[in-house]
Amino acid sequence: MPSIVSIKFNDEEAELLQRAHAASGVAGLSSHIKQVYFDALKLNVGVLQEIRGDLDRIGAGVERLRDSDAGKPDTDMLLAIVCGLYVMVRKSVGEGIRAQADQVLDVSAIEGYLKGR
Repeated sequence: MPSIVSIKFNDEEAELLQRAHAASGVAGLSSHIKQVYFDALKLNVGVLQEIRGDLDRIGAGVERLRDSDAGKPDTDMLLAIVCGLYVMVRKSVGEGIRAQADQVLDVSAIEGYLKGR
């Protein structure tokens, strides 16, 4: 028999939840809550192994920033590192969270920028 857990949200939390639910495309609010919760609990080991190469490239970029001449930061390199981190984090979360992030940022544009470097 399934258990029912009562959850109460304040107005701000409820508004945030409703926006996230609308962006997710999931039919029911309770299904959306379960999907977000259980997606967050799943370990994405395969994805984490895939991003090891990305981590190495970002590490090399950080070293280049550290070694930049005249103490001036390389803003292009810094932007590439931030974009790379975003792509890696996006790969490591569940589909529901990715759908919410995709409402704000176009990952294909970010990946295009990184490939064009």
